[in-house]
Amino acid sequence: MVPIHWDDSKGEILWLDNSKIPWKEVSVSSKNLARLIKAIQALEIRGAPILGEAGAYGTAMIANNSPDSRERILKNVMEHGARLAAARPTAVNLSWGVRQIQNVVKKEYDSGAAPAEIKKAAIEAAKKIQRENIEATYRIGEHGKRLIHDGDVLVTICNAGTLACDGLGTSTAPMRAAYADGIKFRVLATYTAPLYQGARLTAWELHKDGIPVQVITDNMAGHLMREEKATAVWAGADRILGNFTKESGSVYNKIGTFGLAMMARELHMKMYVAAPTSTIDPEHAVKDIKIEQRRPEEVETLLNGTTIVPEGVGVLNPAFDRTPPEYVSAIITELGIAAAPYDASIPQLLELPGSMVRFSTK
Repeated sequence: MVPIHWDDSKGEILWLDNSKIPWKEVSVSSKNLARLIKAIQALEIRGAPILGEAGAYGTAMIANNSPDSRERILKNVMEHGARLAAARPTAVNLSWGVRQIQNVVKKEYDSGAAPAEIKKAAIEAAKKIQRENIEATYRIGEHGKRLIHDGDVLVTICNAGTLACDGLGTSTAPMRAAYADGIKFRVLATYTAPLYQGARLTAWELHKDGIPVQVITDNMAGHLMREEKATAVWAGADRILGNFTKESGSVYNKIGTFGLAMMARELHMKMYVAAPTSTIDPEHAVKDIKIEQRRPEEVETLLNGTTIVPEGVGVLNPAFDRTPPEYVSAIITELGIAAAPYDASIPQLLELPGSMVRFSTK
């Protein structure tokens, strides 16, 4: 399963349309920036690390589509890259991926590289980001698998698997690594309304792997976490504030994550967050983060098109929520596991060789 990649022969991006799974696997290709932005906003392309790859490939595509003028390439990458970065405001990886390629283009421009060389460097840098993302998922799996034991019952939210993160996924990577080692456990995958990414995507992925998984509705979680003696919640992340203190730190992830974290704390369960260091944002605080509000139609209408909310009744549809650090047992990254106090452990991780945090905006 290849969720996104660059086609050298056509100079375009190909992606697996997440909105069609599990009914069918449909690949889409385009070299049009507006089409890519539409795909991101419609959740054809989704998940923090994959958005990072889409941001990188999209910015490389902008460069590749530009006239053979050094000045025009730089101008287009900076201006149109900003449009791409703004497609989804809460997840940090999209703007991170855009920024990586903008920096590469600027560096090549400053060095006097020819237009063809600038374009090639942008594409190769985007491919490198994807390779690093994939490698990171395997390392997350190796670090996190030791937190999974025989007999465990694990609860998941949304989809932080291959479709969202490439490779082994993030929250699914330790599961896949543990399963490969013969550890016996099972997974309760929450629906994750209103678009059911847990039921449609995570259950689909784990079932294909042979990992025992059952789907539960979101409002069953507390009851079944207690009755099924669940041992841990595993979540991905769309942004982790690097200054991870009680006053200013948080994990931003799919709406419903905070509720699961509160239930896990009440039931004395672990709450694990798995993400690459590219998802860590060391430059912003809670007050800076905008929670994306999605279309009311997603709540008003079932996936089959049936409207379930009475006409004239308003809805709220935030895409993400914020989980404070005191609810998080550990954060598993490609560099290792961070634990409290996070304001010390996270900066230590970001200083290690191999951290994907680079090219500061400051």
